Amino acid sequence: MRHVPLIVLGLALPTTAAPVPKDAGKNLIYFPTVVGAKWVYEDERGGEEAVEVSAVEKDGDELVVSRKGVDGTSTRYTQMIVSTKGLRQPKDAFNDKPEPVWVLKCGLRAGESWETPSGKRTLHEAEEVKVPAGTFKAIRVVLESGTETLTSWYAPGVGEVKRTQKRCGTVTVIRSLKSFTPGKK
Repeated sequence: MRHVPLIVLGLALPTTAAPVPKDAGKNLIYFPTVVGAKWVYEDERGGEEAVEVSAVEKDGDELVVSRKGVDGTSTRYTQMIVSTKGLRQPKDAFNDKPEPVWVLKCGLRAGESWETPSGKRTLHEAEEVKVPAGTFKAIRVVLESGTETLTSWYAPGVGEVKRTQKRCGTVTVIRSLKSFTPGKK
């Protein structure tokens, strides 16, 4: 019988694996939360809009993310309240309700809906969305408001990558992500 020597190279193997949190991989944040993150969107006429995260403030378990135009101008949608529960827009000139409005609710099943001042929003499953910035796995949220339907796709860590509008049977791409640059931590 021949013996083969065993050589130990000082490698330590763990005896047990580290515990995996029960919600690992489920609690995604669908918005960037680092100052300097920048989106460049194309609109249906070929114009561009460049927006960046200008401030992030902690408010309990949520983050209030402020945005501004890259050229220093303010945007109509200045702030977003971000958490693992979803995305909300705070009360402002465009939201006359006393509470922030849910733009995206996480933790719902595909097909579930919620009411907002502007209409009913419905969450759909994640799907691949191709935009000039690349292909993203993004969840779809459809807002039905009277005779108009707005559909937005949100990618984890990026936010909205595409928005379309359906009016009178015609679908128009209102905005499409041309580029995204994450902020530096």
